[in-house]
Amino acid sequence: MRSPRRIRAALLLGVLVVASVLGGGCAGRRRGPVVMPPPPVVAPSDETAAPPPTPTDTRVSETGTVRRSTEPVFLAIGLGTGKPRLELTVEGETELLGGEGARVLARLPAGAACVLEAGRGGVSWRGGGRNGLAAAPLLLRPVDPRHGVVWGDTPYGGEMRVLRPQSGLTLINVVALEEYLRGVVPWEIGRPGEPGLAALEAQAVAARTYSLAHRGDRSNLGFDLWADVQDQVYHGRRGNDRWCDLAVANTHGLVLRHEGREIEAYYCSTCGGRTSDVREVWPREARPYLVSVQDGPPDAAWCRGSPLFRWEKSWSAADLERVLKRTLPEYLQWLSASPTRRDWAGEGFSPARAGVDARRPGRLRGLEIAERTSCGRIARLDIRTDAGVYRIRGDRVRWVLVPVEGRFSILESAGFDLSVESGSDGALRRITVAGRGFGHGVGLCQHGALAMARAGHGFREILTHYYPGARLEAIGAP
Repeated sequence: MRSPRRIRAALLLGVLVVASVLGGGCAGRRRGPVVMPPPPVVAPSDETAAPPPTPTDTRVSETGTVRRSTEPVFLAIGLGTGKPRLELTVEGETELLGGEGARVLARLPAGAACVLEAGRGGVSWRGGGRNGLAAAPLLLRPVDPRHGVVWGDTPYGGEMRVLRPQSGLTLINVVALEEYLRGVVPWEIGRPGEPGLAALEAQAVAARTYSLAHRGDRSNLGFDLWADVQDQVYHGRRGNDRWCDLAVANTHGLVLRHEGREIEAYYCSTCGGRTSDVREVWPREARPYLVSVQDGPPDAAWCRGSPLFRWEKSWSAADLERVLKRTLPEYLQWLSASPTRRDWAGEGFSPARAGVDARRPGRLRGLEIAERTSCGRIARLDIRTDAGVYRIRGDRVRWVLVPVEGRFSILESAGFDLSVESGSDGALRRITVAGRGFGHGVGLCQHGALAMARAGHGFREILTHYYPGARLEAIGAP
């Protein structure tokens, strides 16, 4: 799902199901006309892989029947930037193209390696028994699209594009939308098998919608989306799963729309019992389909089976001071980078006295939850130090109260209660947060969706629950 998602992201980290997890209301619910997907594909056997979905748009005729367009949808996915050297291996015969007119530089046989390095005036390359220097972009294009190109331990479908910006090389996978989704769904929500199929289908629709809504967001870097939690976790053809493939095929071409446009289909691992309103989490305008939704009865939330439905983190005062020495200045820097952020968050720092350097917080003196959002998450956390008071807004609190140890680099959620222990001298001793959920909480709750699927709810019901007011339509439908 994308950057603040991914702030969702930044945290989702390829959220998986309970067994493999952690490795990923208020408004009226209305539904528009639903476009029926193509007939369900029979699940492949363990011995037979699902056939790759056809990478074409889905459109709806005046009679309401689904028809395919001949125009494929492709995405440019950023795999890496600033790389001084790239080594790629081809699974089948592959053409290396580059220079003026994208001429064929070499033909690489199956299993051959292609090494590319950032050079003066272009990209130096060697492969297929040849070598040279060519102007970017360079392309690696398999002759047979069933063959992939391997980078590291991951095979990718489509073709590879190499750019030569000012610093290093940029590696891009140009891939058909439906194949891309096969490399996203299992890494974002996991591999729950047949019982979770409806959740996988909901995830496929959300990821497809997100991809189109945010296509081109990274155009300044030469691609559409990142292949990690800054957008959506994507690992090409590595770890493909037959039930995830089936979910992509069953929902082929379906997206969520509002007022004729693809919605910002954010999603998170575990909402903790209630999803978030997007405008309270990030500097975003209100979205009627991204409002706070109760995730089932208060004592029986759909996502209660998540291992991070409830959690606790604790710091000694000395440990948290060391953390804040780095994260508080980083927060102010993040705030100053955008007028939109400053307008949304308000004043980020009030000095204790004239001449104070906000980049040097000094001793930690206290923490206080100043405001909560409508769903109970932190709207503003005040942190008092020798330098003054730092006011942390919304989901950014997760980047400030960073755990000292554990598997996550930021705090699991902004939904927490705070307790502070002080000694007899009044000095802080220990700070503890008791939290709920994992991720930003906006949009679809993946653990909630899995529970709904196991309870017999279909993917349409799941999407209607988490994106109230959004319409399920076909790509290209009027």
